Amino acid sequence: MRRSLWLIPMVLIWGAWNPFLRQVPEVRRANDFLRGKDYKTAEEAYKAALESRASEPKLKHNLGLTFLGQNNYTAAEGEFIVATSSDSEMVRARGNFFLGITRFHMAETLQQPEEKIRKYKEAADNFRRVLELEPDEEEARHNLEMTLERIEDVEKEQEEQKKQQEQKEKQQQDQKDQKDQKDQQDQQNKDQQDQQNKDQQNKDQQNKDQQNKDQQNKDQQNKDQQNKDQQNKDQQNKDQQNQDQQNKDQQNQDQQNKDQQNQDQQNQDQPQPQQGKPQSPEVKAARRALDDLKERQKQRILEMHRKGGQGRRAPIKDW
Repeated sequence: MRRSLWLIPMVLIWGAWNPFLRQVPEVRRANDFLRGKDYKTAEEAYKAALESRASEPKLKHNLGLTFLGQNNYTAAEGEFIVATSSDSEMVRARGNFFLGITRFHMAETLQQPEEKIRKYKEAADNFRRVLELEPDEEEARHNLEMTLERIEDVEKEQEEQKKQQEQKEKQQQDQKDQKDQKDQQDQQNKDQQDQQNKDQQNKDQQNKDQQNKDQQNKDQQNKDQQNKDQQNKDQQNKDQQNQDQQNKDQQNQDQQNKDQQNQDQQNQDQPQPQQGKPQSPEVKAARRALDDLKERQKQRILEMHRKGGQGRRAPIKDW
């Protein structure tokens, strides 16, 4: 609030600086507008007066006051810079004074700490120049001290912001490190779980393969046992067939022996022809009938041996 008190008293004071300017009607009229705080009308009046007086530093100074009254700090800064180039120490002192006030206000509107400090330092330089020209100017000394305090405040704020920023960055980095660590741990857990799942799958597959193998072995054993049982059964059937064949052959042999015995008995029972006695036609006919009977019996026995002897390696012995 102290800043707002600088402007109005100084505007009222410096409106009556130069008696020469007051003797000029258009300048006196502009000064009246300035004292009445009609800054826009005063601005137009000073601009009209400057048309015939070029870059008169005192008029530029007064025009700067009108811009300062309208908070147009950029335009005011330009006018006060011209006033500081005056040959008059008084005009230079007043120009630096209000230039310092203008730059102080400009610094207050800036956002970046570096820009604020730079503009405050420019304002402090203007107040120092005032004190160099007018060492007893207490208002300039007060403004210089206040400006330096503001520089310290901004630097402290800047340092605090820097610390906060560093702390924030550190917290963010810590959070990032924690997140990275957590992500890494999660990934390790995931990899471990994946490996466990993979091992379990491999184990399950091995068990399944072993079960399949065992089942295959069991199936093969069953198949082998079945083949073995079938072979045994086939062998038994074959043995039974051989036994049956042997029994049948034995029966045939027994029958042949029996038939032979019967034949021999018949031959023995038949009366022997007497030698030297001629046989009658009836005897010869009986002999031929008997021989035919023997031949038919022989053929019948041979036929029985052929039917019963199929598959035998040795041929049937003939009579």
